[in-house]
Amino acid sequence: MSSEYSLAPDEASKAASAVFSILTRDGGQTAAQLARLVGVHKKSLNRVLYHDPRFQEMKIETQAAPLWYLASGAPAGAKGSTRKPKAESTEESNGVPGVAPREIIDEFSHIFDEKEYDPEVLAKFIKKLETPRPVPASPTTDAENPFGLYEWQKEALAAWDKNLGRGIIDAVTGAGKTRLAVAAIATELERKGEVLVLVPTIVLLHQWYEILNSYFPKSRIGRVGDGYDDTFSNSTIVIAVLASARNRHYPLSDSQGLLVADECHRAAAEKSQVALAQHFPRRLGLSATHERMDEAHETILLPYFERVVFTLGYQRAIDDGVISSVRVAFLGVSFTEEEQGKYIILARTLSKMRRKLIIEHGCRERPFAAFLEDVIRLMSKGKRNDGIAAQRWMKAWGDKKDLLAETPAKLHAVNSLAPAIRDAERTLIFTQSILSANTIAEELRKSGVEIAVHHSQVSSSERDSIMSDFESGAISVLATVQTLEEGVDVPEADLAIIVASSKQRRQMIQRMGRIMRRKADGRDARFVILFVEGTDEDPREGAHEAFVGELVAVARESTVVKVEESASLKEFLRPDRTA
Repeated sequence: MSSEYSLAPDEASKAASAVFSILTRDGGQTAAQLARLVGVHKKSLNRVLYHDPRFQEMKIETQAAPLWYLASGAPAGAKGSTRKPKAESTEESNGVPGVAPREIIDEFSHIFDEKEYDPEVLAKFIKKLETPRPVPASPTTDAENPFGLYEWQKEALAAWDKNLGRGIIDAVTGAGKTRLAVAAIATELERKGEVLVLVPTIVLLHQWYEILNSYFPKSRIGRVGDGYDDTFSNSTIVIAVLASARNRHYPLSDSQGLLVADECHRAAAEKSQVALAQHFPRRLGLSATHERMDEAHETILLPYFERVVFTLGYQRAIDDGVISSVRVAFLGVSFTEEEQGKYIILARTLSKMRRKLIIEHGCRERPFAAFLEDVIRLMSKGKRNDGIAAQRWMKAWGDKKDLLAETPAKLHAVNSLAPAIRDAERTLIFTQSILSANTIAEELRKSGVEIAVHHSQVSSSERDSIMSDFESGAISVLATVQTLEEGVDVPEADLAIIVASSKQRRQMIQRMGRIMRRKADGRDARFVILFVEGTDEDPREGAHEAFVGELVAVARESTVVKVEESASLKEFLRPDRTA
């Protein structure tokens, strides 16, 4: 669009939303009045008003300028304007080239029609096992098993030893990877070797320090990061944050040494790779899943650690009583007509942008994780045009995710779950945006739920206080965006409400791990996954197929319900139910 009064697609969308809100409260405004309230030029706003079918103008004899109303609430006799903006402004409407929004909405609105799903499709999400729940494992600590290892941990260490002390161990979150590493470190100390533990965050730096101090009180344990800068000259074990370790060298006293990389996939990042010191003869990588979107697990991790020596998946971990059994409910909600229109426009825009990124800018088409990795790469390293195209797609993608997360229908659904939240010991609510997390917290507090938010706008000291309150039970619910998904020691929780799902498998696996830690009383972990029907987060339409399939495959029970069925959902989620 060449006019100086043209709005960018995202600006036009925001202006339209603002007008909608204003006219909902106070219809009958002139374009000039609306422009002042919205904060844009009148000529710019005219292009929005005349292109959006939600708005209608009405000419009144006593008024020099027409008045604007919502089409759904216009006075009797009001008619949609037949005026057309200048030709240049028809090239793009709300970010969709060449097609008016109403035409797009009419073309795609069928995806939101209520439909009867194929019984075979529904059967994939409805399940109930009659077999007894596995008994929680309780390994004994004795001379032969001084660290109280599970059988899987013994097998994993044996496989690592067989590979001469090199390898990656992939194990589901909550299964006990840290204790396995403690056993490997103990063996290294017996050899008189030195140990470097690499961690991705400061939180993990201090967690590891406390754990290793409790197991090895006579050893000198140093830290690097958060103001510490120890070396092997004053420590036998050094725990280092990757961001600090990559700028330092840790020479060994002799040929004995072990490098442990916790969340080892993070060590394969471009700036952190140099922290994987080549002079350590023994190397242990730990992760829930070591694969990376940029495939650096193939080029960096596997050449360094040699291979994956052991993998512990959900099914064996559940069967062995290492983590809890699980129940899953998929809870469907519906968009309003206005939200449907916004979603359709965003989905169409994203589709066009994605095709352009694939054809003109070289992004991989599949899998989606590879496409996303290429978009991120173009934003930081691509040529100017590549970066602009990638940024536009990322902005539209974020807008769509926010629309899905922040719909009032999901807020209503979370509120309907308040009885189940009260039944739970602790609840984690995962969402897409800070706004969504804050809004959910405000609404649940009105229902008497003790809830806090945990996200990047909360100071680190306040987060520490919140986690202490969550552990003590003073707070029973946390609403979070991404700050709890990796590298944070979260107190045991038994209910997860996923307001916004993720297309990234690692993120969903981390969320699962926060809830599926073994429960002493053997009760199930419970998940509620919210989705907007007919959108790309609807599992019945194939959304998140790999992750959903993996979760349902290991679930004892799963079901698909609507918000109106809250009574049956409360019973499904009842923590003490064993049948």
